[in-house]
Amino acid sequence: MCIGPEIAAVMALAGAGVSAAGMIQQGKAAKQAADYNAAVQRNQAIAARQKASFDADQLRARSRAILGQQQAGYMKAGVAMEGTPLEVMGETAAAIEFDAQTILYGGELTAAGLESQAVLTRLEGIQKKKASQFAAGATILTGAGKTGLQYEQATGKSLIS
Repeated sequence: MCIGPEIAAVMALAGAGVSAAGMIQQGKAAKQAADYNAAVQRNQAIAARQKASFDADQLRARSRAILGQQQAGYMKAGVAMEGTPLEVMGETAAAIEFDAQTILYGGELTAAGLESQAVLTRLEGIQKKKASQFAAGATILTGAGKTGLQYEQATGKSLIS
């Protein structure tokens, strides 16, 4: 059985339309996936900051115990808490706080990297969605052009006139 050129043309155009719709849906899905991944990355950034804060607090808590032991040792030895012993404890406290700030800074760097990646991931999703729309448009135009040529070859008539 042979189908007429008009029916073939309609089927070809419908096929191009279905293909274009699939491309658009694929772009929407890619954007949704990118948005989800960006949200995960933002949550990871929050978690990195929270972990750094927790780790710094834990370091400070352990360090208070060390400073307490240091002071108790000085007092047990009968050393007055002035001059060199006080300077040593001050330097110890400063070193501990430096370590705590280093932990916080590391957490902030990790978080900033994750947030930057989240922005990039989201932009990639937007780009994929737009690219799918352009590809869909190109598919429709190409399908229409090929259909017109095939119709003209089959019938000797143009679809345009």
